[in-house]
Amino acid sequence: MPLSFQINRIKIKNDSNEVRVVVLKQKDINIIIREELGHILLIDATDSYGMYFLASLFRHSMESNDVIFLEREDDSKTDLFIFNGAINPMDLKILRNIKSSIKYIKSEIYSLSLIDSHDETIWESWKHWKYEKQLRVKADKDLGVINSTQLGFELLAHQCSYLADSDSGHAHFDWYSTKSSIELIIRNIARNN
Repeated sequence: MPLSFQINRIKIKNDSNEVRVVVLKQKDINIIIREELGHILLIDATDSYGMYFLASLFRHSMESNDVIFLEREDDSKTDLFIFNGAINPMDLKILRNIKSSIKYIKSEIYSLSLIDSHDETIWESWKHWKYEKQLRVKADKDLGVINSTQLGFELLAHQCSYLADSDSGHAHFDWYSTKSSIELIIRNIARNN
């Protein structure tokens, strides 16, 4: 697995502050996002490499405060925005404006450092209560949103790298979501029997 991946990043003016947005097409990174039954947001990585890539995106957003936009390829999928709402407060109107503006803004190339293993020592000090209610997940057929805290991003990055290394095929994040959130499920399709 390579140590880094070239991604496109743009800068957008949001009210009085500037927001950096990483823009990726789901088909290019083998990650598919779908909303199902009105109460589940599914994030499917085709294999362990995709899971590590997803973990790397969550860590990147945690460390840089960039907004991540995973663009769908067709109407059977769902676009997804991932961001820290405390640092980048955004509503659906702002997100839709960003989505429609992306094609008109010149992007810069950024090198995303990739996670390539799971650190098992995290489980020695794991306290599930520390991560409770750290994610706010909303979605409809066209647009999904994961609004996370720093701890939520840490949880997502560790869980995705664990899913890449383990024989677990998927993880449910309803323990970690607010009561108004829909259920988030992340799956490693290659290991999900």
